[in-house]
Amino acid sequence: MLRLLLHFFFGGVFVYAGILKVVDPMSFLDDVRSFDMLDDPYAAWLAMGLPWLEILAGLAVMSGFLRSGGLMILNGSLLLFLGAISIAWWRGIDIRCGCFGHQDATSSYRDLILRDLLLLAAGIVLVWHGKPKTKA
Repeated sequence: MLRLLLHFFFGGVFVYAGILKVVDPMSFLDDVRSFDMLDDPYAAWLAMGLPWLEILAGLAVMSGFLRSGGLMILNGSLLLFLGAISIAWWRGIDIRCGCFGHQDATSSYRDLILRDLLLLAAGIVLVWHGKPKTKA
């Protein structure tokens, strides 16, 4: 039961985050641009595609249909997010994460990294302990 709740929580976080980005794509594009890592049209492509990837992968984790693939995508995304946040911090850029909708204020690097590390830990637990044990 706890494993199922963790699947719903983990996948639900990404479904929720993706929906917030889909409803306001221009604000999310501004947030992507704040990282100063991608030029257009690549920043625009990321801003249009990433929310749908998060939604679909989150639904896969929640439903169990293609769950392993959804976990791989979301855990890989978290590693990429951690890398992008760390690089922006190292470069001294004030970013707006946009992870859960547009923010006018700049984001706290420590808070973003801590949140993503906790989500990554949950994702890793689901990969290692998420499959039901089969009896031989």
